[in-house]
Amino acid sequence: MDFHKALGCVIRGKRHARSLTLREVALTGFVSMGHLSDVENGRKEGSSQFIKAVATALKLEPYDLVLEAGYLMAGSSIPNTPEKLFVYDSFKEKARL
Repeated sequence: MDFHKALGCVIRGKRHARSLTLREVALTGFVSMGHLSDVENGRKEGSSQFIKAVATALKLEPYDLVLEAGYLMAGSSIPNTPEKLFVYDSFKEKARL
């Protein structure tokens, strides 16, 4: 899975977790509903401005989306403690799978 497909999955997951529609996120983030749908489905790439706008609409920081997309690409889950976040060897091993 490439970064942009992973990012789309993360955005869609966060949107669904908050029970928000495409329209609600698009209006709040001032992005096109069609473009948001295309990014969520991996048909288009989201620019840094797009990521920032969507993150703001989801009440997140842009790095939250990017970090989770990176973990999804590596086939890992987001660590649930700060200590696990900085264990380089475990992430490196999972990234090789």
